[in-house]
Amino acid sequence: MRTLTRSVATAAVGVALFTAVGAGTAVADPISTGHWDISVAAEGYTNGNVQFYNRSVNISGTVKSNTTGCVRATFYVPQNDGTHTYAERTACGRGTGTSKGFNFTMSADYAGGAAYVIVALNKVNADGSTGSQLGLGQTVKR
Repeated sequence: MRTLTRSVATAAVGVALFTAVGAGTAVADPISTGHWDISVAAEGYTNGNVQFYNRSVNISGTVKSNTTGCVRATFYVPQNDGTHTYAERTACGRGTGTSKGFNFTMSADYAGGAAYVIVALNKVNADGSTGSQLGLGQTVKR
């Protein structure tokens, strides 16, 4: 009886160990995905997707300058305390303009996560600061 009990216990530990090792890390699917597209022909454009997760958003897309100057895509994510965090991605032209891809994650660390992300396209001033907004900003909702 002792040998049988020990064998059953050993088998149970082996199954548990195999299950734990074989399980791997789970990756959550996004709750939803939204898209934006802001284009001002003479200046540039930005477009891409926002994937909404429970406590973060993943932002991927492109920003392009159509001039010798720079344009900046700005992303605002609401926080639980009523404020917004933001991130920027900039592309600068060299005669014909340049395109810059991006893919990054921003926190929305509260239950349910962000309900929306605001996207704007702006000129960049000579001193590097964000200048006037180009076209209309867009709110990407989940």
